[in-house]
Amino acid sequence: MSIDLFREAVTAVRDGRDREAHELLQELLMGQPRHEMGWLWLSKISPDIDEQIRALETVLSLNPGHEEALYRLPELKAARKQQMQANQAELLQEAVWAYRNGRYHQARQYLLQITRSHPNHLKAWVGLAQVAQSPAEKIAALEMVVDLNPQHEKAANTLQKLKVAFDDPLALAQAYEAVSLTAKALAAYQYAAKKAPNATDRHIAAKHARELQAIQQQTEQAKQQKPAPPLTMTSDNTTLIRLGVGPLIVYLLLIFIHGGLNPFHVPWLAYLGIPVVTAGGLLLAGAANTPHHPYWQKIFGQPGIPNQNTAYALAFIGSVIALFPILLLLTVSYNELILYYEALATRMN
Repeated sequence: MSIDLFREAVTAVRDGRDREAHELLQELLMGQPRHEMGWLWLSKISPDIDEQIRALETVLSLNPGHEEALYRLPELKAARKQQMQANQAELLQEAVWAYRNGRYHQARQYLLQITRSHPNHLKAWVGLAQVAQSPAEKIAALEMVVDLNPQHEKAANTLQKLKVAFDDPLALAQAYEAVSLTAKALAAYQYAAKKAPNATDRHIAAKHARELQAIQQQTEQAKQQKPAPPLTMTSDNTTLIRLGVGPLIVYLLLIFIHGGLNPFHVPWLAYLGIPVVTAGGLLLAGAANTPHHPYWQKIFGQPGIPNQNTAYALAFIGSVIALFPILLLLTVSYNELILYYEALATRMN
């Protein structure tokens, strides 16, 4: 099933049906998350640069020496950085345009998009201070400006004046939370729970503080959890042998049974079948699975097998090669068993 999905995806890519190929590869990787070639092809046709990067990182976790992934991953990360910077610049331009045309709410939304994804964006915080919806939000934005640039005298002076005139710790805490300054919001809520001027505000502040603290603890616990052990990959030779050893095991059991469990009683011709069965099993394993062995890929190209008909032909040839010695041994054993019963019957008569 997995090899069929992979072949269909590769065919779809070559026919220019990238969307269909993307869906097929996602279905494949849900069932086989260690499918190295599936991740590699996903990195080539995914429309999302973040998904492309995750796919290449997965390839490298499976095969740290993969040359193509090592080459392409830094390029993709650099392209993503440029894309993010371009998006920031575009959002900032939109915010400036909205501000100049009196659309302060729209400008605020653009600036919040920037600060939430890039909390160290100084210009965005400066702009947010200008379009803040409340004095508390203006204080929160100006504090970030001063934190990022302590030499910003205008922001520092304005912030000092606002703090002198402003006395609403709950509103300040809510402003911190509104602009996604979670750590500052938690500290402000804890302060407001003790210093708010009335019991209602203190109760609201304490409730919000508990909620933020719970979220913070969950985040810390998630960070402290032990990461999943890295995936370990066996060598290409080991994988091919492991998949193709089945017929050989069956044949060895048969010849030992044929020799009365004594290897010295086994006819020497039976041992000649061992390499034949081994070759057939390896060929059958290679045809039934997308092989990653370098020699296999040199013969059939990067996907492993060029088309389904070739795979069926190889599977048929491998089956014949592997089964012929086994069937021959079973026939010989059956004939010997018949002769044994005939001889036994003759003696009894």
